[in-house]
Amino acid sequence: MSFFETISAETKKRDLSFLVIGGLAITFYGYSRETGDLDLLIHRDFREQWLDLFSNFGYTVYREGQGFLQFSAPEQSAWPVDLMLVRENTFRPMYSASREVNLYGAQTRIPSLEHLLMLKLHALKNANLNRFLKDFMDVENLIRINKLDIKSESIKRLFAKYGTADLYEKISTSLAND
Repeated sequence: MSFFETISAETKKRDLSFLVIGGLAITFYGYSRETGDLDLLIHRDFREQWLDLFSNFGYTVYREGQGFLQFSAPEQSAWPVDLMLVRENTFRPMYSASREVNLYGAQTRIPSLEHLLMLKLHALKNANLNRFLKDFMDVENLIRINKLDIKSESIKRLFAKYGTADLYEKISTSLAND
């Protein structure tokens, strides 16, 4: 059984819902980039159950904040795991709009394209310099590959609410230079 099949089975047993986000989710929208970890979006009220789950797999928390947990893998060949913790009013609509995909043999869910862009814009707005280019390229390529109109009102609203005017201008300029 793969790591992803194990996670899927254990979360079903424990009635834990999640969305795969980050680089693995982006791949399902046509943009493939290397990723070295498993990023999951979870409901923050289930934080302790997720800590218990990954502790049982031998994972240890190495970094923690109000909205995230980062786990070190029990062995070098295992996937590190990052959990993004959100409130019910954020998680519920994202989960409802998500789509089911097959990830390494496990049926799992990823956010809708709009929600994935929202998460990436939020990350860019709050990014440290080390992550900026990766997240910028993710947003730019998701828009390009999925043939979204950068000038549409829906895209402008996403940038206004979750990103910044400066990010919108930079990505618009970059896409215009294609």
